Amino acid sequence: MEKFTVSSDDCLILKAFHDSKTLREAATLLSCDPAGLARRVQYISTHFGFLQKVNNRWQVTSQGLDLVAWTETSIQSQKKILLAKSSLRLATTMWFSEEVLMPHLMKLKTTLGNDSSLAVSTPNKGFELALIDGSVDFAIVCHPPENPEIEHKQVAEEKWTLIAPPSWKKDIRTKSEKEFEFLLTRPFVRHNEMNQDIFFPNLENPLVDSGLAIDNLIGIRSAVCEGFGWSVAPRLLVERYISDQRLIEIPYTLPIRDRKVCVWWLRSRFEAKKKSGKIISWVKEVCSD
Repeated sequence: MEKFTVSSDDCLILKAFHDSKTLREAATLLSCDPAGLARRVQYISTHFGFLQKVNNRWQVTSQGLDLVAWTETSIQSQKKILLAKSSLRLATTMWFSEEVLMPHLMKLKTTLGNDSSLAVSTPNKGFELALIDGSVDFAIVCHPPENPEIEHKQVAEEKWTLIAPPSWKKDIRTKSEKEFEFLLTRPFVRHNEMNQDIFFPNLENPLVDSGLAIDNLIGIRSAVCEGFGWSVAPRLLVERYISDQRLIEIPYTLPIRDRKVCVWWLRSRFEAKKKSGKIISWVKEVCSD
């Protein structure tokens, strides 16, 4: 690896002599011992010719002045780098991005510090691989990771609810758990990977098949809105639609208690560990609203 021909310490010594009148003043600027500085000045003069004695005082030569100018430019460039906006790459599901992240984006930016830029994605390769290969800094998902290289924090309960089309409103009057019996006679919109026993473990008969299976929760929500059947979904996904009367919520106690909104980050990344507290704080706040 190539190294600087003149060390950064020597460059700062030249700048100190340029900015001061005596060796003692230069030593004060550099917070160093004058005797030690005198020895180093002699070395710089002998090996590089950047300093010379004039009237018994050290002065920076014309070549040394060029190096001083370069040093000052480098110091300012370093400051700009340190003051530049930090970036954070966040991965999450499409529905969480739509219903939670975007509506609360300004709150997140305030939590992180308004000087941070944010990149949001839903990686095709999967959340764990995206963290491991460095594509993203954090992932927000609703289950713990499997890879031990990934650290995580379970932050908030992921509540699920039953939803039905608004066109069924005339048939759903009581808004009580009794209406679940009515739902069992109507088509159910199924997620491709859904295990019925997790949500409805005590049913004697299978749910009425709507003839529609969907591989994503946004599609489930849309299908129910359009009247293809009823289904189950995270409440965060459908809360706004229920409020706007685009969906009907059916009261029912689902037997799922261990689903949590989780924040993931790579265990080996110290800077991610430092930022994780702010991400966790934001998730806890917005998922508990």
